[in-house]
Amino acid sequence: MENMTEKQLLGLKMMNGFFGEDLFNELREASRDDLPSKVGSEYIAETCFSSYARPGLTFQQRSLMNIGMLIALNRGPELRIHIKAALNNGLSEEQIVEACRHAMVYCGVPAGRDALSLASEIFNEKKTSKGTERAKLT
Repeated sequence: MENMTEKQLLGLKMMNGFFGEDLFNELREASRDDLPSKVGSEYIAETCFSSYARPGLTFQQRSLMNIGMLIALNRGPELRIHIKAALNNGLSEEQIVEACRHAMVYCGVPAGRDALSLASEIFNEKKTSKGTERAKLT
């Protein structure tokens, strides 16, 4: 975190808020410690996520837009991250499913079905992890 620009710091702040602390830390821990990964991470923070501080769209609205665009681009791994972020941002499972279904109209049924399948996996993982957390508490 040394020598970071103001835009990088703002981007990291927006990422933490958008993804939530748990997912943000999970993504940071999963990143590689090499030059390409470092440059990519800097760009994402400085250019992409610093723009999330702009007025006009809430995190929920940005989440819906991201889901639609990632479905259109067929970017499953990134879509996985953004579906998790959408849940963090307060979108319901029903809203996420409806966004995936709506994307079928413009992106095609295969793209929408892939997104629905991915959403189902994420929702089930969430339910399983909540069940595990409850079991630990009892």
